[in-house]
Amino acid sequence: MNEIPKELFVTRSVHKNIGMDPSNSILSCGFIHHTRHLSQNENLVFKYYGALLLLSGEGTYIDKDGKSTRIYPGCFIQRIPYVRHSTITKEDGKWLEFFVCFGYETYCSLLHMGLLSESPVLYPGLTDHLLDRCIRFYEQLSQASSSQLPQLLLEAQQFVFTIYDMHRKQTVVPSTRSLLDQSRELLGSGRLPDDSCRGVAEYLGIGYESFRKLFRREFHMPPHTYLIQKRLNTAKELLLDDSLSIQEIAARTGYPDSFSFSKQFKKYTSLTPREFRSLHQISRSEGG
Repeated sequence: MNEIPKELFVTRSVHKNIGMDPSNSILSCGFIHHTRHLSQNENLVFKYYGALLLLSGEGTYIDKDGKSTRIYPGCFIQRIPYVRHSTITKEDGKWLEFFVCFGYETYCSLLHMGLLSESPVLYPGLTDHLLDRCIRFYEQLSQASSSQLPQLLLEAQQFVFTIYDMHRKQTVVPSTRSLLDQSRELLGSGRLPDDSCRGVAEYLGIGYESFRKLFRREFHMPPHTYLIQKRLNTAKELLLDDSLSIQEIAARTGYPDSFSFSKQFKKYTSLTPREFRSLHQISRSEGG
């Protein structure tokens, strides 16, 4: 889809009521732009159904059991009534969501009919048409009279049904390939507190065994081997800098100590780090 228009990166919302009971009469929607993480988004419990479509930015959804799921543009997060959850926003100023909320009883009826599920995170993707629909629904609800609200409640439900339909139509392969491409970027990158194979799998919300099998099938090597190769390629570049000690290079490439680093380096290159460095020093000297 095209780039999100800059003018949308402003928080604005509209809240209406169809009746007197707050948890059953609410009908609201809007756009929320975060530039930083807000503590009020932690341990949330909604008394009505709410959902957000992430248009821009990244973050983490944490369910009632503490399980973390990475969220990114095109993810649809359902705020299931009376279920505790948290949404952690990456503080890069890019977060933009479109949200919609409607009553608890409406949600229960749709759930009972099998039209909604209790899965908190869906992956419909983003299209220009879907973004236009968000904007149009916001404008309609903003200008709606009381007599128009029942029809717009149906529109809100239809919006969610469309998300579900898009989620079902998403093929497994592109979605999986996207996650696996991200895993290659994250492994050994230092961008995560734990950038090991298990740490990256957990961050991406994939079970480790599934991650290992999918990675091997897609890239014809296990993720552990890829991580080693990536670390050693980085180490080779760093060894060309004579000002860095072997211990410093070991730490920068994720090894616990210089002994572990040297042992693995020799296993895969047939040279110790010092021999590799000396060889390239001689090569540079002769070239000069």
